Amino acid sequence: MLPARSKRYASVDGDIPREQLTGSWQLALLVLVVLVLFYLVFPKKALLQHLYDLEVLDDLSLSYVQNIRRADTRNADVALLMARHQAQEMDPADLEHLVRPFLVDADPRQQAMARKLLLTAYQRQALYAVAPSTRARLRTRVAEAIARFQDEPLQEAQAHAYAKLAYQLGLMDQGDRLLARFASALTPAELEQLGYEALGRQEYPLASHYFMLAYERSVALVAMRRYYQLGVGAYMAGGLPREALATAERRLGRLRGDLPTVRYLVKLALAAGDPALAAQYARQLVFVIPSRGGSQ
Repeated sequence: MLPARSKRYASVDGDIPREQLTGSWQLALLVLVVLVLFYLVFPKKALLQHLYDLEVLDDLSLSYVQNIRRADTRNADVALLMARHQAQEMDPADLEHLVRPFLVDADPRQQAMARKLLLTAYQRQALYAVAPSTRARLRTRVAEAIARFQDEPLQEAQAHAYAKLAYQLGLMDQGDRLLARFASALTPAELEQLGYEALGRQEYPLASHYFMLAYERSVALVAMRRYYQLGVGAYMAGGLPREALATAERRLGRLRGDLPTVRYLVKLALAAGDPALAAQYARQLVFVIPSRGGSQ
């Protein structure tokens, strides 16, 4: 027995007419739906900026980013967002290797994120770089990164963080150059506040440099003396008398010959255990003609 449909066309010669499953308009509608879904899922500029602005990805945002990564494994924004999400769990060397390409070949937003993640990688490596050879290699890489950032629009907060890292690694000149350029908009009062905050964190070299920047940007003699002594005193507070004496002489500048400052230097040298230097400063009190306003 033939099926009912087969019986219907049993006497038909040639091709059996077939029912059309979908029409052209239906196919067009399907393509349109797919394009709309693709548009909705594909990361748009405003949405990406929102994801960049989030300090921590919530569950929904993380799921969205992970889905985009599955669809587009070469998406630079997704790679950076996932690296930020996993920054504290990733091996710091792997994190550094991942973000380095984005420091050069990327848009400004991606470069800013890459610099932030690179800082995280360096900070974590600095915690564990105990061996002299390992620490020396880290110092070299950090110095190279800071040198590159001198010609880039580095954010002020990042400049402070990189300067802090530079001081921790003994890269004093690099830290100085960063702060001298990117902290130029800060007033002496703001620099003083940053100095006290650094003192509170026991970051004595960084605190000293903030105070010295305030000293260099001051006009009034009384303010200059105060910031200068704060800058030198930061090293003394950290138990670093040799660094205090070296900084006092190197940054003396406009206060050279100022009698109140010379008296301070005599006391400083004695407190630092250098009576010979104290005597040298004391002789200036006798033989050096006071600078104008030096008795103020």
